[in-house]
Amino acid sequence: EHLSPPQQAAVCYVASPTIVTAGAGSGKTRTLTHKIAHLVNDLGYQPERILAITFTNKAAAEMKSRLQRATQRPAGDFPWVRTFHSACFRILKVHCDLLGYQKPLLIHDDSQQKSHLKKVLADLNLDKKFLYGAGSMISHAKNSGDPQKFLNIHGKLPRKLEIYRKYNELLEQNNSVDFDDILLLTRDLMQKFPDIRKQYQEAFDYILIDEFQDSNDIQNQIIDMLLRDGNLTVVGDDYQSIYKFRGADPFHFIHFPQKYNNARVF
Repeated sequence: EHLSPPQQAAVCYVASPTIVTAGAGSGKTRTLTHKIAHLVNDLGYQPERILAITFTNKAAAEMKSRLQRATQRPAGDFPWVRTFHSACFRILKVHCDLLGYQKPLLIHDDSQQKSHLKKVLADLNLDKKFLYGAGSMISHAKNSGDPQKFLNIHGKLPRKLEIYRKYNELLEQNNSVDFDDILLLTRDLMQKFPDIRKQYQEAFDYILIDEFQDSNDIQNQIIDMLLRDGNLTVVGDDYQSIYKFRGADPFHFIHFPQKYNNARVF
């Protein structure tokens, strides 16, 4: 009830990878939330084995609140309703020792990143006017999924490779990562350690992603490593992509039907 026939069809369909495409305000997120409730209430899925990705903490909190009402279960029963970064950091902090970090792993915020970059520029005798450009360059490099290749092609800053290396050395010395490292290192963790990848692949029976048009290359690589049995539903609208500054690429949304066998489009 309260859903249109196409929304009901998208909610009930679970036979193959599914993409729901519709314009702004058309109830895409509501459809996604109802699908999770359908998986739990009607199909017997365990809520803690459902990975549901949103792009903001506010959206994740709202989805949990809706799921509480729809399933009559506490929010704690849905531990994997999270943003990409939150879900990945939850994984990363458990296994960070495999990548050479100590527990607990720390996240350095914008102000701490700026402090590191100021020190790097001073050590390299570079003008502080490069501060913003250096931060942007490092973020784009990490979100590209291949920082070395990105830096070889892009960026006009002097001594850009040294800036990148010294900045990351400071993070490592503080046993910390920045926001952009979270996805990159989680991807690396799963690529380098197949047993870890298999552990989380087996942990999730169904994966759902809101605002899929805002996903980037690394996020799609991670989803591909986690996906099992084609149990995937994504929703979005390629006209609403807003995270291109963070590497978001609507290509993944547009080519979803070509990428996944027997993909169903609603």
